[in-house]
Amino acid sequence: MEKPVFFKNKRGKQLVGMLHLPKGKKKFPLVLFSHGFGSTKTTRKYVRLARALEKESIASLRFDFEGCGDSQGDLEKMTVQGEVSDLAAAVKYILSRKDINKDRVAFLGSSLGGAICLLFVAQNNFPAKTLVFWAPALNQKKLFPFWYSKNDLRKWKKQGYFIKKEDKLGPSYFEENKDKDYSLLLPRIKIPILIIHGEKDETVPPGFSKRLAKKYKNIKLVLLPGADHKIEDYHLQKRLIQKIEEWFKKKI
Repeated sequence: MEKPVFFKNKRGKQLVGMLHLPKGKKKFPLVLFSHGFGSTKTTRKYVRLARALEKESIASLRFDFEGCGDSQGDLEKMTVQGEVSDLAAAVKYILSRKDINKDRVAFLGSSLGGAICLLFVAQNNFPAKTLVFWAPALNQKKLFPFWYSKNDLRKWKKQGYFIKKEDKLGPSYFEENKDKDYSLLLPRIKIPILIIHGEKDETVPPGFSKRLAKKYKNIKLVLLPGADHKIEDYHLQKRLIQKIEEWFKKKI
């Protein structure tokens, strides 16, 4: 069953999600999805994964952060900590439901969404069962040079905003993240972590995840040959979903 759900964040903005519930009357384990920067809950791989998990009796919630998709707000004003508070609102909603097993909650984050999940769990000591990231954008300080030229950064700082394709980025995100490396929070996370990363990812080069998997024993890394950052190819998405589905069946 796929059911639209609505809840508000701490800034009073209405956030919109899609709850996937398996058939039956028991309390189900749940995976909470966090999409990447400027993405939405309706990205095809999220939908396909949520439906695959539902068949395995695992519920999931995919939702839009403030300013994205169907949720209220302005993307220009987004911050990482703002999205962490959005995720907290989603968790509060989930924990209020009688059909969800509160002791069996896990998180999945794509790109910047991986940083959001990591921050939420670390800052709140949330007893998640496991974390799954694909191409996590954790080291913002070192990733900024991959995403923006020196001229881009100068213009962003001088005029107070930067246009990236169809998105307008405000000063808050730049100032908040220009010196941040959220992977420094990983020593506080003892639960199993799965990272899936495309070998041809040019947005978040796979070397970032390789170094994390080498450094932390609780991280398992799966590299997808031929996959880029978005993993839009049907066959690669199928493999991605299969790997994640197998992981959650064992860990949640």
